[in-house]
Amino acid sequence: MPVTPHYVAPRAPIVLCHGLYGFDLWGPDAFPALQFHYWQGIEDALAKLGAKVIVTGVPKTGSIRERAQELHAVLKAIMKDKDVNFVAHSMGGLDCRYLLSHIKDRPYRPRSLTTICTPHQGSPVMDWFRDHVGVGEQKPGNPCNQRSLSAMTVSMKNSVTRTEEFATASMMAYYNHHHNNNDDDDDLHNQKLLNLKLKLGLLPKAMIDYFDEPAYGNLTTDYCQEFFNPNTPDDLGVQYYSYGAAAKIPAWSSLLSTPWQIVKDKEGDNDGIVSIKSAKWGKYIKTVEADHWDLSGKR
Repeated sequence: MPVTPHYVAPRAPIVLCHGLYGFDLWGPDAFPALQFHYWQGIEDALAKLGAKVIVTGVPKTGSIRERAQELHAVLKAIMKDKDVNFVAHSMGGLDCRYLLSHIKDRPYRPRSLTTICTPHQGSPVMDWFRDHVGVGEQKPGNPCNQRSLSAMTVSMKNSVTRTEEFATASMMAYYNHHHNNNDDDDDLHNQKLLNLKLKLGLLPKAMIDYFDEPAYGNLTTDYCQEFFNPNTPDDLGVQYYSYGAAAKIPAWSSLLSTPWQIVKDKEGDNDGIVSIKSAKWGKYIKTVEADHWDLSGKR
């Protein structure tokens, strides 16, 4: 869709910061038609307004600290003595908040941070995977205090025991739900969730540990609320804005349908990953009718 004509480009460049699993550009340099942009047409739309846009790339599944340091290194190299406006999707907003709070030796000057569907309070989706799969647990040596460590650490059972528990609990829950709920869409949501539990419960611990990444633990609600937020104060010289999104995602329509149900049960309206409640930080602008991927241009 065309950019609204009355929008005025900001004087300072816009720095686009991607979320979990994100990238700046992906695909073979020799075949531009086969390349994928994380921000799809957003960079072009902003450029048409006359805005200068910088698309950054940080480690896809690194910790918030690691990603923030990489972002700082990029800007330090190319934006010396320049003002910048951060626009960040999803986890990218936490990276920017860490940078603004903890990295003070900056040759560039951040003026604003606008977060889009950033899980400032964490996401119940990551809690679910931590509790039911074992990824995202806090490991020894991670930078968190004892209170948050005890809150976040979930004991890891062996795969056989975990599978037996999932099978029993899942079958009982599905039986009870099937006989007490007449909503077909809710029934399908719960069926998919229980099936996912069963499948993931079969994974051996060695495989789970292999695929675990620092970002997962940093996106749990306990980590964000008990450790990250209290230890990451806002920079008083920067303006903070935020957007959230909400969507009704039918059980049959999207890969986001199962995480959408997880977040809905815990926190209400959400975009499939992040609730409206969690997306609010600084001055909240509005709630957009979209899912989590729409707002980075995926559609």
